[in-house]
Amino acid sequence: MHGTRASPGDSGIAKGSWSEIFHNGLGVYSALVIGGIAMNATQMLVIAIIMPTIVRDIGGASFYTWAAMLYTIGSIVGGASTGMVWSRLGARRAYTLGAGVFALGTVCCALAPNIGALIAARGVQGWAGGLVSGSGMALITSVFDSRLRTRIIAISQGTFTACHLSGPIVGGMFAAMHWWRGSFWMMAPLMLVFAGLAYCKIPDRLSREPKRTRSAGAPFFRFGTLAGGVICVAASGSVPGTASRILLIAAAVALVGLTFRLDRRAADNLFPRGALSVSAPIGLALWILALHGMTQTSVTLFLPLLLQVVHHVSPVVINFLSIVISMGWTTGTFTVSGWSGKRERVALVSGPLIAPTGLACLTAVALLPGLALMTVSAFVMGIGIGVYNVHLVARAMDSVSSGEHRTTAAALTSVRSIGTAFGAAIAGVVANAAGLGDATEPGAVGHAVTAVNIFCCIPFGLAALLMFRFVRIALAKPDAVSALGAERVASRPSAS
Repeated sequence: MHGTRASPGDSGIAKGSWSEIFHNGLGVYSALVIGGIAMNATQMLVIAIIMPTIVRDIGGASFYTWAAMLYTIGSIVGGASTGMVWSRLGARRAYTLGAGVFALGTVCCALAPNIGALIAARGVQGWAGGLVSGSGMALITSVFDSRLRTRIIAISQGTFTACHLSGPIVGGMFAAMHWWRGSFWMMAPLMLVFAGLAYCKIPDRLSREPKRTRSAGAPFFRFGTLAGGVICVAASGSVPGTASRILLIAAAVALVGLTFRLDRRAADNLFPRGALSVSAPIGLALWILALHGMTQTSVTLFLPLLLQVVHHVSPVVINFLSIVISMGWTTGTFTVSGWSGKRERVALVSGPLIAPTGLACLTAVALLPGLALMTVSAFVMGIGIGVYNVHLVARAMDSVSSGEHRTTAAALTSVRSIGTAFGAAIAGVVANAAGLGDATEPGAVGHAVTAVNIFCCIPFGLAALLMFRFVRIALAKPDAVSALGAERVASRPSAS
């Protein structure tokens, strides 16, 4: 079932076929990965549709965004805790715990008597959803060998896109019925079945999983600084004044930076040792994912506003360009998931160039009449992200030692989510500085959205530069890597 791990410089390894991820005992693991992503994505996306119905029923309009915000914060912390939970409980119990708490949080959402209870339940639900998603990534690194990882990652992206399409439909159906609680009741039994499947089918210890060790306790302080940083980012969107927002974002940077600094020195680290290092493939990969997450969120956050105010699109379909970007992402991912050798290198290098090209075109045509050119541009931007993402994630998984596979898998999801949180906050600052105002005047909205898109060229450009470095390091030929290592050893001063 398990293949030989490719060397970091082996870019010519042939990819497996689509059918292999469902054969030889891998089918149940594929189902768990896909099911976990589907549940998490649905609960993440459905809330935007049913929130108007919720506040009409139980009140709390002043806390309108908190249900989504607490879920996001919980999801980031839950994803970051994946390695720790797996090291203490093992694969089976960790996966079951995540799914079980997810079901419990969902039931609590369905029973919530007021907005405070709903928000608290969403925080619990988000933590469990992050743990389930992180566990799915950890399962990929533990069970699927290098030949198959791009295939299962592509399926995962396709699942998220399907949920991007179905989530609003499910939410809209229950909102039309004026029974918002049904969207939670529908998911709870599925999550319980998922938990039972995980407990019955996942071994207590996977063959690639290091022996579990005991540590002094959970790193609550690091969880606190990480959550505090994300809370500061989220809060920056609702405070008045640009100066206050900038201060909150600066505080968020400090808290998240402190988290990584403390984690680097900790024995029970939450993130891989090379996290955020521009000299290590995993650090470069995490920076690229964070920067692209920041950009994509900034763009998609204001596209619905642009469509509604400037192009007078119906509120029912104002999210369609965001869906087009996701569809482009999925198309690119499926197209290149079987590439290896030189074609893999082409995918990694071209993706960060295609994506900003799509964004530049989207910015250029955003204020023109008609939506055809905007749709094509959004699709091109999504393709660019999809072309590089699948190989970047697979290579990042393969670049670390076996003892860091779980923390790496968790970091790939949580760090990108951190990037999306910062992207939303910074985009809000840029839009307001560009004169967004009350977001009702077409000229002001068009100018603000253009400013946000132009700003997004900065993280896109940085990501492209980092990708070139990633390709040089992660896809270097083995003999070149060996020669470089020998040169470094020879250049060290003698101990005598």
